[in-house]
Amino acid sequence: MRRTKLRLAIAGACLFGLFASLGETAETGKSALQWQPDLHAAHTVAVRDNKPMLLIFGAEWCGWCKKLERTTLRDPEMVRYINATFVPVHIDVDEQKKVAAILEVGSLPCTIVLSPEADLLGRFEGFDKPAGLQKKLAAAKKLQGRVAAASGTDAR
Repeated sequence: MRRTKLRLAIAGACLFGLFASLGETAETGKSALQWQPDLHAAHTVAVRDNKPMLLIFGAEWCGWCKKLERTTLRDPEMVRYINATFVPVHIDVDEQKKVAAILEVGSLPCTIVLSPEADLLGRFEGFDKPAGLQKKLAAAKKLQGRVAAASGTDAR
């Protein structure tokens, strides 16, 4: 049932173009992370590359979300790790209330990792420094391999 809800959330986002990318670097005003412009594009890349989707939920008014974006998500090692391992999407909960509700986002910032098949691989609430977040993301990526092995799909 939960997997169906996640797939419906992805389909709904695709139909309504609900997601927008955010973030910036000092030099260009653009994110060093390879944010996908919407969930449909992220899902397409995730399936093609067999990478989990990294959903970062935040809001304009959320101070801890801004700190996560300014520090952790701009750390060069973290940027390299995320770009190599995940398909990132930034989601504003005020703009995407339905998706946040379906994925049961309660506190911010909230990081959710989904397999290309929409299996929940990880949920992390609150701010974390680069090393802490990277450790949690590595555990979620490892879980993708176990889920894929159990279901008979390729997890690379």
